[in-house]
Amino acid sequence: MPLFDTSFLIDLTRGDVGAISAAKQVDGTADIKAVSVVTVHEYLRGVYYHHIGKKTLDGKLRKALTDLAHFEQLEFTPSIAREAAYTDALLLKHGTTIPYADVVIAATAKHHNIPLVTRDAHFRAIDDIVLIDY
Repeated sequence: MPLFDTSFLIDLTRGDVGAISAAKQVDGTADIKAVSVVTVHEYLRGVYYHHIGKKTLDGKLRKALTDLAHFEQLEFTPSIAREAAYTDALLLKHGTTIPYADVVIAATAKHHNIPLVTRDAHFRAIDDIVLIDY
């Protein structure tokens, strides 16, 4: 089961060729597709940000929720919080920072021992995580 990050979902909805190809490869398997609840937050935040106060909000929100329904949504648990805290502290010790949301997404992948599908290079700073670039 791969974990997809927020950039993947955004790229997929924008028709990015690499994201579409990665989605087709995974769709051809029996693997469950997953996202972190942090990705759910980031994805919906973007919809609200761009459409709040506009007539387009209801339709865009329905579409986003439909997009997200294709994925198992993995919760942010105390175990994942501990993994995220460790990863974040280790990165800071080495003078590296990445956005908190991405630390949690990476910790979710590590906790479940699943690969993370992303185009974001800053995930490479995290040890013991399998990345699938597209």
